[in-house]
Amino acid sequence: MTEFRRQKIDASKLPPRVLEKWPQSVLAEGFVPFPKTLLRRMHRLFPDSDSMKQLAVLLAIADFRRPNLSRSPSVDFLAFVAGLEKPDFQRALDQLAEKGYVRVSGDAEGLEVSMDGLAGLLDREEE
Repeated sequence: MTEFRRQKIDASKLPPRVLEKWPQSVLAEGFVPFPKTLLRRMHRLFPDSDSMKQLAVLLAIADFRRPNLSRSPSVDFLAFVAGLEKPDFQRALDQLAEKGYVRVSGDAEGLEVSMDGLAGLLDREEE
């Protein structure tokens, strides 16, 4: 089993607008942008008891995305980023798929996740 380590960054080099929002000590592992549309609507989209785990899964997926990736993330790595045990991560991911928020393909070593379902819902939902 692969052992992952949390990478540290020099948070002082982050953009000033990010440093204004969070203390540098909290930003030592980086940050994940969070859409305001999701912030405003998440209480309606995630009312169930595992909602925080589901949100952690979404943010771990978003955190991994970059242009021109050479490979897809493993379930183990995304669970590590989300701070969840692998079974908890998988259960939350399955719940997101059941809701239609994500579409999952690939395998445990190379997971492909589309968040188009959630994006479409956010685009359509009325204020």
